[in-house]
Amino acid sequence: MCSDSDANFLHVQRRRIEHDKWCEGCGIGHDPGSNYVISWINNYAGLYRSAWNKSLCRGCKNAKTCGLFVLTECDNYEEIKR
Repeated sequence: MCSDSDANFLHVQRRRIEHDKWCEGCGIGHDPGSNYVISWINNYAGLYRSAWNKSLCRGCKNAKTCGLFVLTECDNYEEIKR
């Protein structure tokens, strides 16, 4: 079973992959396909997890809305009350 933090991370990481895939598609003029997702995971997933662990997003109630940018400073930060 996933913790709330892990579930938030997985949701946000999926959004980040979709965002980056959309940007790539705009740049090349077509959908880069599922191979883009696999490539993203191989190239960026570890770095993204590391950034998440250092970010405010990890403990923020608003992470699912704006957490894909894994910020260390944020005006929208609201701590998750445990």
